[in-house]
Amino acid sequence: MYDTRSKLDGKFAPFVQSAEKEKLLAALSVAEEWLYTEEGEEATKSAYVTRLDALHELGDPIATRYSESEIRPREVSQLRETINQFLSQATSGDERWDHIAAKDKESVVEKVATAQKWLDDNVARQAERPKNVDPILTSKDMQKKRDDLIYFATPIFSKLKPRPIPTPGGTTPSGTQTPQEQAPPTPEKAEEPSEMDVD
Repeated sequence: MYDTRSKLDGKFAPFVQSAEKEKLLAALSVAEEWLYTEEGEEATKSAYVTRLDALHELGDPIATRYSESEIRPREVSQLRETINQFLSQATSGDERWDHIAAKDKESVVEKVATAQKWLDDNVARQAERPKNVDPILTSKDMQKKRDDLIYFATPIFSKLKPRPIPTPGGTTPSGTQTPQEQAPPTPEKAEEPSEMDVD
């Protein structure tokens, strides 16, 4: 109760509406008064839990707005990094990705473009939104969007290059000689015992 009161006038101040603050402060006062009554002192654990849950119901939305504002820049940055990483791989001329089919690369480009538009639109909408109302761009949504990209693109860029197929002349398409198959060595013939006169 004391901690919440302090935060309402401190770091939670920009994230709470006046009506919410009044209602929460009133509920905190009622809970505090009850706590020091005979009923409050002798109450069961479940009674305390019920009172605490009622306070959380009023205070948690405010705390969530604050925490989301703190972690949002990091989540936005991580999602942008993931978008840029896969876009770079899909449009790169690097020979590491030469074996990836063009249609697969294009599908990644389309996926990251959709994610980029979603992020840009929601960042702009969130910037216009007051801090004391629930956010429309949440860390959970951004984490899900990032996971979707990773699960979609990673298998595509994890495909291994096919092994070169030797030509009939014993060379690979690049002209390098393939190792010749060698017949397994035949065991040396044991020396037959020389014919000797037997006494």
